[in-house]
Amino acid sequence: MTYQHVIRGVVAVLFLFSAGLLFAQTQEEEFQQLYEEYLEINQRLQQLQQQALQDDDVAEHAEEYSSFVDEKLREIDSRAEELVNQREDTIDEIEAAQAEGDFEILQELQQAYEQITQELQPFMQQAMDDEEVQEMRSEFEVVLIAKMEEIDPETVPLFNRMAELTEKLDRMMQQQQ
Repeated sequence: MTYQHVIRGVVAVLFLFSAGLLFAQTQEEEFQQLYEEYLEINQRLQQLQQQALQDDDVAEHAEEYSSFVDEKLREIDSRAEELVNQREDTIDEIEAAQAEGDFEILQELQQAYEQITQELQPFMQQAMDDEEVQEMRSEFEVVLIAKMEEIDPETVPLFNRMAELTEKLDRMMQQQQ
């Protein structure tokens, strides 16, 4: 192999490497753009959801659904019942700390709330498998989404775009692995 062949080989490898880097960089930029769009849509949908929950009918459905899930959790296991009660107490304490403006205690309570929620997760998954819970959730979602659409007719297209973006982002992440 002559010196010229070695140089050509190195140049070819460097070319392929730089082309690969350019492709990876382009993919990274596309991923970033899609992810930013996803975050924007998510934020917009969360704002719409908060506005919809201000409606008395939607709030009533949310409360009924939440209470129903809590009852199902209490039925699953005594530990789940204990955690649901702790969560309710913590919420009451958070509201009191907010009213008093005690941010130090508020931060501690929020951490406690997150830990309780995390411990409740396996029980929550079990409750979500229940047909009655799924039915109530579906009914609540219909009421919630209808109100969100009333506020902003772009709600369903936003949900559809978000699902599309989730699929694309998942695919891109799998390709990088």
